[in-house]
Amino acid sequence: MSSFQVVDSSPGSSVSVMETSNFAHVIFLNVGKSFLPQAPLECRYTLTPYITPHPKDWVGIFKVGWSTARDYYTFLWSPMPENYEPGSTVHRTVVFQGTHTLHTRAHTHAM
Repeated sequence: MSSFQVVDSSPGSSVSVMETSNFAHVIFLNVGKSFLPQAPLECRYTLTPYITPHPKDWVGIFKVGWSTARDYYTFLWSPMPENYEPGSTVHRTVVFQGTHTLHTRAHTHAM
């Protein structure tokens, strides 16, 4: 059985009201429906207390309709948090530079 929790951030925070569960180990924040080719793409996410960061963690951009983790268009390694304490919540950001992101408007991608 899953336990659910509603997290309400304070005013001015980049995190809005979100619902989490012990199945939601990574929560992506403010994910856009599209992005401009060649423009930097900032990806913000939260690691919940239910997951432990690992040096081989990565964030990828996938074509819409992907079916396996190997269907990524591009990826970046997730930076390891400094002074990580097990069971804590971690907020991270990676930025895909224009050279990493989509070079053509012919495809739709998702994170």
